[in-house]
Amino acid sequence: MVIKKHFLNILRWGLRLHGAGHFIEVVSAISEEAYITAIIALIFIAIEILASFFIPNEHIHFKPLKSKVHSDCDEQNEENN
Repeated sequence: MVIKKHFLNILRWGLRLHGAGHFIEVVSAISEEAYITAIIALIFIAIEILASFFIPNEHIHFKPLKSKVHSDCDEQNEENN
């Protein structure tokens, strides 16, 4: 499925664009002399940009208590055999 294959890449770029969008907020806050708001927006920029680079490339099975992370489902099946 094309969407599933490219979902993480789309998510990464979405986070980067959203982080860049916060830059407009920073400029606006500085022009209004709302320096605390500008600092908070800068923190969110850093979090979103860093998160976009640290999203894993592995395959993840989400479970309530502990998620399983591995490269591929076939890899996990080989380990169990």
